[in-house]
Amino acid sequence: MDNFLNTQLHPAETCNICTEHFGAIHQPVALPCKHIFGHECIKRWLKDGKGNTNACPTCRYIVVPKLNPRASFDVASIWKALCDQPPERLHTFMMKTWSGLEILWQRQPTGTFTVTSILDQAIIPALINTAHRTNTPDDRRQDSLLDCYNLIAASWDSLGRPDIATGLAIPLVRLARLMASAGAVLPKWLATNPRANRLVWRANACLPIGEEDISWHYIIEASQQTESPYFPLLHLYTVFISQGIAHFPAPRPYPTKRHEAMNLVVERCCTKIGGDGAAWKGKPGDELKDVLVGVYDELRRYQLEKGRMSLRGHDGEDAFVKGIWALAGWGGGRGNTR
Repeated sequence: MDNFLNTQLHPAETCNICTEHFGAIHQPVALPCKHIFGHECIKRWLKDGKGNTNACPTCRYIVVPKLNPRASFDVASIWKALCDQPPERLHTFMMKTWSGLEILWQRQPTGTFTVTSILDQAIIPALINTAHRTNTPDDRRQDSLLDCYNLIAASWDSLGRPDIATGLAIPLVRLARLMASAGAVLPKWLATNPRANRLVWRANACLPIGEEDISWHYIIEASQQTESPYFPLLHLYTVFISQGIAHFPAPRPYPTKRHEAMNLVVERCCTKIGGDGAAWKGKPGDELKDVLVGVYDELRRYQLEKGRMSLRGHDGEDAFVKGIWALAGWGGGRGNTR
């Protein structure tokens, strides 16, 4: 103890900034890192100095964190920042969107919602209610949801609030339509589950930002490739099919003729999921329909005959989804195995 007191404790006599001795006018102050400077000297350093002046001059300990520079205020930058939000916050935003969609369903049970109604009733209220707001004028913290609202509202109002989606509204309107597809086939407890909402978000976010609708060719491409950027969409679509099997019993006896099975699968997997006001546009080709028959049969056998649980958007389902599409024929490059 005596050795430490005698050798390690050194009184501070001068300021390391100006090298002047401390005194009644030049009083010492200690930073959190324990280094000591003259009071007025360290104030000038932190406020008016050049370079890394938010840190201790001796050890560079950050005394005053600097605000992050504001990111670019454009569609691509804000969309990326939005997709990078924590899953819990995106789930909150989607739950607010669900609330708006439920009101729209009451008004339009077919699910054929206009762009105006989706923005007015679902997307914009969800952005407002999820955004971080502050009453402090000089609070410069950036919030991607608030940026998103500001950009959509400003551009939409400037155009006269047309019934078309532009800019950042495109992927969000597409998201709402994809959620409407989910609501048509998923039970409510699953449609509002954080895990399922995360999959819906990823399925929408994997598509090009300016693509207004979901084309069937994204499903085809994802089913043909082992590693496809559109796989989240294929995963979600397969969950839709699986949940349809679980909650919408097939007719008895089950069709045995090829064309009868094809008609059933098209009605369940194309019309019900991708029809009406859903985000899918166009019609699936005959080759995709052939493969869908195989996918539907394999899922039906897996769930009903083997008594396995339906797909629910778990991360561990990826390999199973890829395998079942390969088994159905497309992954092997045959187009039709039945």
